[in-house]
Order: sequence, then C-alpha cells, then structure tokens
Amino acid sequence: MGARITNVLITFDTESILNDYKNLSRDPKNPTPISAKYIYMVTNGANAISGQAGGELNLKASVNDVIRWREATLTLSSDDSALMYAFVPTGGANLISPPQALLSTVTVPVPNPSNLTTPNFETIKDFFWNSIALDTGRVTYHFHFMITDRYGQVKGYCKWDPYITISN
Repeated sequence: MGARITNVLITFDTESILNDYKNLSRDPKNPTPISAKYIYMVTNGANAISGQAGGELNLKASVNDVIRWREATLTLSSDDSALMYAFVPTGGANLISPPQALLSTVTVPVPNPSNLTTPNFETIKDFFWNSIALDTGRVTYHFHFMITDRYGQVKGYCKWDPYITISN
C-alpha cells in the first residue's frame, strides 16, 4: 500500500476566542496561548487515535504519509477569519518533513440561486500546510494563527499545541 494523504480540518471558534481573550497579542512573534476548547480538529475516522473534533487530535500516520492541515472558522469567514501562519515543532521535529504552507488553485461549486440543483463554479485559492511523515514516534507542535475581522484587520495572534503519532 502506498502513501496516503491525511487531511485535517481545523475549525476555530473565533467569536468565543475574541469574547474570552480581551487582550490577544498584536505581535506575530509572541502569540497568545489559546485553550484547545476553542479549536475543533477533524480527520477521517480511521486516522484519529483520540480527540476527534477536539483541540487535541491525536492523529495516526504511517511513514511516507502526507499530512495536510486546513483551517476554517465556525462562520466560514463571514464574520472573522483564522489564518495559520507558523508551524513550530516542540518535540519530534525530525519525524516529519518541515511543514510547508502551500497555495493551489481549485474549482469549487457554489449555489446557483435560480437553480439549486445546478451549481455554478468558481476558481479560488486553496491554502493548506503540507508535511510528510518520515519516522515513527510522536510529534508535538504549535500552530500559530491570526484572527482577522471581515475588514481584514488583525484582531490578534494566537497559538495552541496539538500532536501527531506516527506508527507503522
């Protein structure tokens, strides 16, 4: 069996973060640590060891698997947006390739109000982080992310610390 792509969707509850953390860092080099209770990480059920839909997803991967992380907010960016801007390994950094922020162009369906069974299509930029599992063990890391409002103003810089387990 060849390498798999394991997708992880990270959803941020930006409204609650902004309500509960009144003084978020304005310095991208010194983000405010955020409780995992504001973050929901989801992957295919077979790839989750524990923590599915929580902020501390323990993800299973095999050597040579590709891991991709994407972010969203509960409002799908209609009010606030979250954008991950740094991956900082805190343990097991040699177990995965340095994650890269990648941007690709994809075509997605959008509702057609005049005929909901025939969607329109738009070309958009798809942003994700990409890494390859290189060895077995446990990787701990921080993802740094910013929260912006609908006008593009940065409301603060944050971080939290999930982990990955790589096994064969």
